[in-house]
Amino acid sequence: MNWKSLFQLSKNMSADEARAFLKENPSDSYQLLDVRQPKEYELEHLPGAILIPVKELMSRINELDPAKPTLVYCAIGGRSKAAAQMLQGSNFSEVYNISGGIKAWNGFKAKGPESLGMEFFTSGEYKDAFTMAYTMEEGLQQLYLAFAEKCDSPAEKDLLLRLASFEDKHKAKLIADFKPSEADIPRVDKQSNIMEGGFSREAILNHFQQHLYDQQDILFLAMMLETQAQDLYSRIASKSPDQHSREMFVHLAEEEKMHLGFIANELDKLLSARGKQD
Repeated sequence: MNWKSLFQLSKNMSADEARAFLKENPSDSYQLLDVRQPKEYELEHLPGAILIPVKELMSRINELDPAKPTLVYCAIGGRSKAAAQMLQGSNFSEVYNISGGIKAWNGFKAKGPESLGMEFFTSGEYKDAFTMAYTMEEGLQQLYLAFAEKCDSPAEKDLLLRLASFEDKHKAKLIADFKPSEADIPRVDKQSNIMEGGFSREAILNHFQQHLYDQQDILFLAMMLETQAQDLYSRIASKSPDQHSREMFVHLAEEEKMHLGFIANELDKLLSARGKQD
């Protein structure tokens, strides 16, 4: 370690600057490092963040790529500043401390432990990455369609059907990339309980079905699901054993970023329209 670097000021990024950086750059081109404790991460974290508590950083530093830009955050910026200086002292080429930490973050956050959803990847239940990803995409589409069937309002029904249509593009991309035989394309019925992001379809239906027939509620739910999906796909990409699967999950994570942009725009328009009515 270059100890002199510990006395140098680390480069800072505001939360807004960091959010713009993450939006504009592919998720495999940088590292987003959370140096808080596991319980803090479980309550909320930035999608795709790698969890290495600051006290473990030097013993686990080989898990990171020193050639990639690395954005570091904690709760309010103290631990991440120390971690950024450690990385600088270990010859990481480009390190940024997100000033204000997650407390300053005004954007999408994921929830759950690092292991959330990973059991589908590691359990061997699915024979390959294509089958798992296709099943999760189909599961989320079926959820949106199930809500649409119960919805009487044309505006809410149309929004749910538009969200469902996103998953058609994902499935088509998966088929184009992996070129499975007809027999290898999973047949996922409406009762499938596995969804994009690692959630249980049954749990989501039970929790939301009584009060999801408002556009704002729909957008909030979609925002949560797509954020969790981006988070899961980013984590799986980092664990994928082969380049093809890794590239696929990176692509899916990037698609979720685009979906989140659409959802955020729709929510902004809705809230603006309601504000004018008030």
